[in-house]
Amino acid sequence: MGLRSGAEYIESLKKRKPNIYCLGKKVDNVLEHPVLKSTIATVARTFDLAKNPKYEDLLTVESPLLGGERVNRFLQPFFTVDHLVKRQHQIRFLQRQLGSCALRCTGLGMVNSLWETTYQIDEAKGTHYLDRLKDWLKYIQRYDIYETGCMMDVKGHRGLRPSKQPDPDMYLHIVERRPNGIVVRGAKASQSGPAISNETAVIPSAYGHDEADGPYAVAFAVPTDEKGITYIMQHNTGDALAYTGDDRDLGNPRYGGGFGSTSLMIFDDVFIPNERVFMAGEWEFSAAIVRTMGLMARMWQCGCRPALMELLTGAAAFAAQANGVANAAHIRSKLNDMTIHSQTAWGLALSAAYQGKSSPSGSGIVLPDSLTINVGKYRSVEGYWECCKLANDIAGGLATTVPSFKDYDNPETHGWMEKYLQANPDVPTEHRMRIMRLIQ
Repeated sequence: MGLRSGAEYIESLKKRKPNIYCLGKKVDNVLEHPVLKSTIATVARTFDLAKNPKYEDLLTVESPLLGGERVNRFLQPFFTVDHLVKRQHQIRFLQRQLGSCALRCTGLGMVNSLWETTYQIDEAKGTHYLDRLKDWLKYIQRYDIYETGCMMDVKGHRGLRPSKQPDPDMYLHIVERRPNGIVVRGAKASQSGPAISNETAVIPSAYGHDEADGPYAVAFAVPTDEKGITYIMQHNTGDALAYTGDDRDLGNPRYGGGFGSTSLMIFDDVFIPNERVFMAGEWEFSAAIVRTMGLMARMWQCGCRPALMELLTGAAAFAAQANGVANAAHIRSKLNDMTIHSQTAWGLALSAAYQGKSSPSGSGIVLPDSLTINVGKYRSVEGYWECCKLANDIAGGLATTVPSFKDYDNPETHGWMEKYLQANPDVPTEHRMRIMRLIQ
């Protein structure tokens, strides 16, 4: 079929019937829902960019599973160091284009961690999980499927492992085995993307200790509107603005605040056919899949945050101009510090990729350098929060307290807001408000 366009992705959502709830109401139309529409636009943009010949080398890759056909880079395991390096450039580029989470990195992490672990299980136990995974990968690559990943369980009592929980459903687990598949029950927490995706891959989030943890060692792929799956949407400050403000109040009007499709994902006795099961009771390998996914997560976090820091630095610089203090020495010093934070994280992201090596298991997967990527994750997180603090220092209190654009558009209050929210006369009041929302 080849690469899909954003319009084709959106059209595929019209055929889905997911069971989604938000603020006490069932969501009947994901395309028009205020919390979901901006994230759908974000994902659609990733499809359109991948189809653009200008970005072919960056956003697509030749798939050995499809005889060299070009596929979306989000669907291809890492088999070379170049794959790792291009992946870092890919996510930095997309963050610069979107200013928001691309909502596709967990899926790529799953592709790699599943390949690595299914190979190990097959080698040890004579199973055929990797063959099943390859068949599924061929499907999602051939039809350019938007695939996400689910790992984090709700966990219940944090001091107890899965099999010791008072309620066994605190970790997703197998409740029934049938000749043609398995039935799973539980929930995955803080899941960004599945509610608006076509497919999702699921892996355990906890190490297995003994056979009692076997039912919790389960990995599979499933259509995201499968019977028995329910989504309860998050509700945070950005979601509240999506409901009560207009698009300008989101700061990023086109693509939103970043995680608007995050949900609690319930699996209520969901049937998974054998051909989509990649782990079913092999508790000895839970730690391996969790560790590999951890490396993948650190890699994409280390790659995307530098771009977010860059965007925040630019926004802070514009806020300083709007406030009339762009040339102040302390402002320039803070902007320099923000640049240092972003470039330090980016250097570590690239270094970890260039130092990548083939997995010692013999699976063929190339992994980023563990020590460097862990340091990079730490520096990217610390640097990001430091940039947030500096951006708010530069922008001032209005970045927190700016009124809604609905009040700006109201004839009864518009004049006062034009008068009292203007600072530098060279910068329109509306532009000052917009940059404050973006920083917020």
